[in-house]
Amino acid sequence: MHSPSRLSPSATATYERLKEEIVFGIRHPRERLIESELVERLQTNRAALREALSRLELDGLVQRTLNRGAAVRDLTPVEVEKIYDVRIELETLAVDRIPFPLNDDALEHLTAIQQTHTEAVQALDQRKIFVTNNEFHREMYRLCGNEHLVEMIDIMANRALLVRFHPYQQREFLSGVCDEHWRMIDALKKHDRNALIDLVKIHLPRAKDGYLSSYAARTALEVG
Repeated sequence: MHSPSRLSPSATATYERLKEEIVFGIRHPRERLIESELVERLQTNRAALREALSRLELDGLVQRTLNRGAAVRDLTPVEVEKIYDVRIELETLAVDRIPFPLNDDALEHLTAIQQTHTEAVQALDQRKIFVTNNEFHREMYRLCGNEHLVEMIDIMANRALLVRFHPYQQREFLSGVCDEHWRMIDALKKHDRNALIDLVKIHLPRAKDGYLSSYAARTALEVG
């Protein structure tokens, strides 16, 4: 996972551990994060924990409320739609700026990442799927040559982590992701910018649509 900057070493370890628990569904939306329990279980101190929680709040994974402490954020459908509106704008802009033709080394590197991702999907290795999926997208967007744009894409991808990992138990979903990644590589090889942009527009909402369906079902059960 993406390493945090400007955190103390103990806060970094705490941040990574909590982030992984949230992203991989060990911690559930609206679940309270009780400081005393976390300090003991994670073998950390309150200063490091609070530093990590502040970073998680900045990432959009944790919500802190006065007098109630911290809890895993529960993204509403409206928030999810807003995040994905921004992601689509940024990511289509990035692929629109990729200079063609690409050199062979860049294509070989992206192909190698996707081969590892495909193997992880076949093994249903969720942690490796997640890491290699992030790596594939980050490397593809770096091809645009604008590090500021890539940084903004990374920030918004972090904001969507609660949504993005949601359907990772579904083989059909994961197979579709792999297929679209390979099609992106093919579009890059053929210098087909329009196809690449269209694929990004199809690819991004996959996880969002699954999350929104599950959110609606969960809300209906709570009301019922």
